[in-house]
Amino acid sequence: MPRLLSTFGLALLATFLVALACTGPTEPPTKEPIFDSGEYGGDPLPNTEHIPELFPSPNGDQVALIRERTPGEPSDPQNQLWIVDRNGENARLIGVNVLGADWHPTEDRLAVTVATGIDFYVYTIDLETMETRQWTGKNHQRLSFPVVSSSGWFEDGRRLLVFAHQKAYQQPFPRGLYTVDTSDSTTIGPLAELFEAASFGKDHKYVIGKKYLHDNSPPSGNFARYNFADSTWQWITDFPEDSLDLVDTPVACPETNYIFQAREVQNAKQLFLMDSRGENARQITTLGGDIPRCGSNGSHFIFRRDVNRGQGARYVPYRFDLEMNEAKPLWPALPDSVPDFPPLSSQSLSKTLNPR
Repeated sequence: MPRLLSTFGLALLATFLVALACTGPTEPPTKEPIFDSGEYGGDPLPNTEHIPELFPSPNGDQVALIRERTPGEPSDPQNQLWIVDRNGENARLIGVNVLGADWHPTEDRLAVTVATGIDFYVYTIDLETMETRQWTGKNHQRLSFPVVSSSGWFEDGRRLLVFAHQKAYQQPFPRGLYTVDTSDSTTIGPLAELFEAASFGKDHKYVIGKKYLHDNSPPSGNFARYNFADSTWQWITDFPEDSLDLVDTPVACPETNYIFQAREVQNAKQLFLMDSRGENARQITTLGGDIPRCGSNGSHFIFRRDVNRGQGARYVPYRFDLEMNEAKPLWPALPDSVPDFPPLSSQSLSKTLNPR
């Protein structure tokens, strides 16, 4: 839901922006704010649908996306995973109860995070046979509790980077980053404790994510970089703890040394671009944007933009061209922001995507 800042909230945001100036990131242009309170976000047009998550394939030809539900069909499963062509055509249902998807380098498989209630599991799906395999959450596995999510594939196409994002009662492994070898099930870690929601940086040499300070204090901490070569990590931001809810976890890209981050600036989330150390940040959107996902060859990224004054559905997907420094809708679907989905009855789901 859009944030409507009170007088207290505006004071908090001012403190937040001063902190940015002290730590390297630059303030937005002086012409901001673009939006008055309540102008950005809000209710979508009636009977419109939006997509909360998109994941472009390595070559950019396809997009995996999460569809929350089928409008008007309350009995249909939620969090449907579909794959569509880059232009939104040829939608194909892959699975349900999926919160995130990571493409294999060869694009013939996906690593997915499956959620049932408050439990999370990591699976892989073969896109040709639709066979699945569960890698976390079973009693005989090293990561035996259902608290693990996927962060993506290493370049070798064999190992998965995953993270345990909470500590359940009697959980035998700590929160943090792990690797799972899908060739023999070997699990290594934690590489870094209390580290989560990581994304690969340039040439898969490092990851960027959220680093917590205390196991029992989820709000604490900041954003950090973990280096695979020497197993070290360092902070890349030092936002005040009371401002962390105004910023999203940064997203790195294997093809570039850029890091993208959504930060709330005067009543709207806006996207910032910074280097791999979290320095030299600059705002690159003025009409809103969050949840960036890297595109092929590092030339662009996909993000979503909330509605402005009720012009359409919420969270319209956009493609940002880094060379041209401009954003355009991913596909011409307004006032909706979704492809043309076929009926679920015409689709075949992946097999045995059933945690146990």
